[in-house]
Amino acid sequence: MEKQMVQCEDGRRRQARIHGEPKQEGDFRIWKAGVRLKGKHVSGEAWYSYKTKTWYFLTDPGGRHAHLMERLNTQLRAETIRKFKAELKVLESRRVIEQKKMAEHRAAKEAIEAEIDAARDKIAKLESGVPLESDKPLEYSRHVKRQ
Repeated sequence: MEKQMVQCEDGRRRQARIHGEPKQEGDFRIWKAGVRLKGKHVSGEAWYSYKTKTWYFLTDPGGRHAHLMERLNTQLRAETIRKFKAELKVLESRRVIEQKKMAEHRAAKEAIEAEIDAARDKIAKLESGVPLESDKPLEYSRHVKRQ
């Protein structure tokens, strides 16, 4: 029997008693194991990751006192889900604000592009020798008599 510090399903680190022959599954080695929780022995499996060099403990659903870890895991999961939902709500509201800003910027960009196109047209006309026309019609001076 060997003892290792493991990361449990509820996020806590506990000392696990590891026994038996390991089996290989992907990048993990798995042993039968048990941890102490609230003065009781919870049975399950200790998983060792070759990638992260970390030990994990997973309870055996049909094992002894598994309900203790399951209850803690359920509470932790519900709290984590609640936090992520709150964070998601904030992010979605920020996205809506940014989308509105993007729409405003897009409209401003389109207006600027229209002005750029008009300026390019005027430049092209002047370069080709066409006289520059004013935007408003000619006005007669008050001193000129019209017939």
